[in-house]
Amino acid sequence: MSGQAATPATAPATTRIGRREKAAFFLANFSNIPVMSLIGSYLLIFYTDVVGLDPGAVATLFLLSRVLDGVNDPLMGYVVDHLPRRPTGRFRPFLALGAVVCSLNFLLLWLGPALMPVGKLVIAYATYVLIGITFDLMDIPLNSLIPAMTDDAGERNSLSAIKGFAYLSCSMLVVIGAPIVISAVKVPFTAYLILVLVATAIVAVGSGLGAAGVRERVAPADPDRKYSFRKVFPMLLLAPVLVTFLAVFVYSVGSTMMNAMLVYFAKYVLDNRIDVLSLAGAASFVGMLIALALSPRIATRFGKRIAFGCGVLLFGIGLLLRLFSVTSIPWLYACAFVIGLGIGLSMSLQYGVQADNVDFVDWKMGIRAEGALASFLSFVAKAASGFGGAIPGYLLASAGYIANQAQTQTAKDAIILGSTVAPALLG
Repeated sequence: MSGQAATPATAPATTRIGRREKAAFFLANFSNIPVMSLIGSYLLIFYTDVVGLDPGAVATLFLLSRVLDGVNDPLMGYVVDHLPRRPTGRFRPFLALGAVVCSLNFLLLWLGPALMPVGKLVIAYATYVLIGITFDLMDIPLNSLIPAMTDDAGERNSLSAIKGFAYLSCSMLVVIGAPIVISAVKVPFTAYLILVLVATAIVAVGSGLGAAGVRERVAPADPDRKYSFRKVFPMLLLAPVLVTFLAVFVYSVGSTMMNAMLVYFAKYVLDNRIDVLSLAGAASFVGMLIALALSPRIATRFGKRIAFGCGVLLFGIGLLLRLFSVTSIPWLYACAFVIGLGIGLSMSLQYGVQADNVDFVDWKMGIRAEGALASFLSFVAKAASGFGGAIPGYLLASAGYIANQAQTQTAKDAIILGSTVAPALLG
């Protein structure tokens, strides 16, 4: 590979994307979210309070699995970038197939340890390690689509906003809907079974329909131009790419940690008021929608970097404000609105930056590597889920947490710390 800049990717004369295709793109992204949203928010408490696993053992499981993903994700991104180009595109068939495989793994992740009491920790390890691989089969092709669908800056901004809105919408569906189901269904295992079955259907059906409805228009000027695996990690060390992933990773660990601890907070600090999480989620969603609507103007005026930074600062400020009245439910709703502003602003911008980074790598290294960069973004999501779930697990274990019993003040303090101060500082 020479050191010269690559010839820009080519596209058809028209790159306008119609409403139907944008709707399909929305559906594909919407259907991607239930897997990591439910894992990040509810898998820890499901394993401790329903399956009966030790929180420290679950925390170790989350961390070890993410170490394996650190090797798996770049390999998967390399494979995706070297797939042969078919008439239907490189990424769409992979997305549809990955959705089916990931859905089956997702079912086993929850039901395997619960239905097989003998060796349930081993089953949890096996299925959680595999979810890191099977989620890649769906997530990396999905995150590769924007730069492959169009090279028009305006359309990329539009697709990035759609992607952000889809992620926010489905995240809020989980945040608002899951507490309602858990509160209404008195048998915990049955409640989680309903959640998991609905989520699995959304992932499998929605991702398949979404993949069928989008098109890939942009291809490298030289389709035979490939890169060796040794080029993968130098991409990550390019300053814009490295800073993007580090920023998103640290912030995402904080947000995942907050979500994982909120259900413990509602159950043990607010005396089993899990229902309040639905209204808190609705307040947060309103803030996200406002931020999503304003983000293009803010980014245009101040730049994506400053706008993203303001988003993560708002996230942290909203969490710290909760400390003024920790057990006040109305105050929880008000702070959730501020947190939602921060999440909406930051999430809506990170995908546009990701698409721009693909072009930057192409210009800097002569490599068209949508899959490799998408694999790093997938690793960020899974690593945030792992670390964001592991830290609360270790906090609970060190504070003497005992599932389904009244907690000591030390355990309650750990829950408050994990749901407010620690994620705020990460933000």
